Amino acid sequence: MQPGTLDVFCQNRRSVMIIRRANTNSRVAVIAVGAMLVGSIIYNPGVAVGSQVSRAQCLGKFQYGGSTVITVYPAGEVDMDADIVQNSTEQNCETLVRVGDRIGRGPKNA
Repeated sequence: MQPGTLDVFCQNRRSVMIIRRANTNSRVAVIAVGAMLVGSIIYNPGVAVGSQVSRAQCLGKFQYGGSTVITVYPAGEVDMDADIVQNSTEQNCETLVRVGDRIGRGPKNA
């Protein structure tokens, strides 16, 4: 890493969850890395559409969003799709992935 750059995987907020795959009982780490910019707004109880609010009333708070999610599987647990591998290794770039998009598959015997 170049001096003066922000290491987003170590300096932002992180949350680690360990889960087990039902079909293999393997442990999988899911690491959420919080972004530096606002990701969500949480309103206090009672603050909703149609509510009456007062001047200087605390309405809620900003929360930082998850800018990325890292999933770590044991070796051989997942076969990554070719476009993900190519973009990451040959193109040295990100791949736009939306909720529900496939990025890989489990082993053939699972």
